[in-house]
Amino acid sequence: MPIELCPIQKSDAKVVTEMLFQAFENSPVTRLIYSVPASPSIKAWTVEHALKGWDENPVQKRMGVRDTETGELIAFSDWYFNPQREGDDWAKTPAIEWSEEHRKDVMNGLVAEHTAMRHKIMGPKPHLFLSDLIVFPAHQRRGAGTLLLTWGIEQARTLNVPIFLTASHAGFPLYRKHGFQSVDEIVIDVSSVTSEKYSHIAMVLPAPFPSQPPKAVSTLSDSDLPNEPVAPEPSFPQVSTATPVANYDVVIEPATDDKDFVRLAEVEELAFAEDGLMQALFPPGENGASLEERGAAHIKSRLADPTNYYVKATSVASGQIIAWLKYHMYDDLAREHIPYNKELPTGANMPLLEASFGDLTKCREKAMEGKQYGFVLVLVTVPEWHRRGVGRKLLQRYLDLVDEKGWDSWIDASPVGMRLYQKFGWEEMGRTSVDLGDFGGEKGKVETTVGMLRKARVKNKDNTNEKEKANGEEESVLAEM
Repeated sequence: MPIELCPIQKSDAKVVTEMLFQAFENSPVTRLIYSVPASPSIKAWTVEHALKGWDENPVQKRMGVRDTETGELIAFSDWYFNPQREGDDWAKTPAIEWSEEHRKDVMNGLVAEHTAMRHKIMGPKPHLFLSDLIVFPAHQRRGAGTLLLTWGIEQARTLNVPIFLTASHAGFPLYRKHGFQSVDEIVIDVSSVTSEKYSHIAMVLPAPFPSQPPKAVSTLSDSDLPNEPVAPEPSFPQVSTATPVANYDVVIEPATDDKDFVRLAEVEELAFAEDGLMQALFPPGENGASLEERGAAHIKSRLADPTNYYVKATSVASGQIIAWLKYHMYDDLAREHIPYNKELPTGANMPLLEASFGDLTKCREKAMEGKQYGFVLVLVTVPEWHRRGVGRKLLQRYLDLVDEKGWDSWIDASPVGMRLYQKFGWEEMGRTSVDLGDFGGEKGKVETTVGMLRKARVKNKDNTNEKEKANGEEESVLAEM
């Protein structure tokens, strides 16, 4: 049966309350705060409390999911669109007059601890706060939770703000699938009701564009809701190769763990399986280096050169690294700017490397003489993730950094890849062409490499850059060594 998003109305308060009590009936925290099963009077108090403050908070937005055939409300979420806070009032814990059946000291302690955690992590900055996400137990695994969470993520993306929540261990997998990161933990003493340990996990989904300022945070009108019913999905969907990747489909972060680097070598190998130049530069098979050896070479390069940085893109659904970027930040004018480790992996074709990039290196050195600058070395994506904007996201992370510093940037690109780089402002400065047959490859197969320069961007008054839009076009590109 199909399901669809809907705003929660006052008339839904009783159903939401019943959903709340059913969903948390077996939680040890529930047994801490009132007697189980919940009495009619404590349920009536909860409905009355909800209705009393229904229209009092302008930053609160309640969203639900209905079964379109029965009209039944099957899930509920409670969001707070918190603006920038001024003064000290934002850090205060709300005072609540609990019912006689609540264990008031326990309730006050839990509210204070959870509020303090949010304030510690988010501070006064604008953010979305997901207070509750509840699904009727009989309707779980129909995609209602995913639908509600995705709605909130889209609002955060529009506003360019992070999302904060505290998750139970049951809810943790859903949030982790959508890119939320664990940042802290609230350990709850439930020893009076169970011998098991229990905690809530503080999680944050970062703002999609952290280098840009957030938009004004305000409540959203019902016109912001989708009009068409959304089909249920049993789990987080794998987007097709034609679908641009959403911000929460991948996690972009530095690659610093040694175990990452064998996978980086594997991604590189997959990305360049059909690339004639790369196959000639680093021959596969018995004469070439293994993935382990290539991974070790990357580790050695990272450790030996402080200007060297690796950034990875990891699929939230699979947990696999699906793309990565390597770049240099040359801030020391006295340092020799060599963009690759002189001790390359076993079997590397050094004469071909020199023929392809020697003249471009001289061109780069002349263009960048006396300057601090950035240099993109490698940008690769596994084939099944091509044309979904992952490379663009990695590249934008790098550009945010060089633009912040006001530096020029260099890249050595293939003719195919240069289309993407031109959209971000790079311009051709020179090119080299080699016949692979002269270096042990296929005779008559000519490979061209293009040296490209991107001039420093001047910031606007609002401290943002005018950025070219790449429209998600992305190829597997080596900004060649």
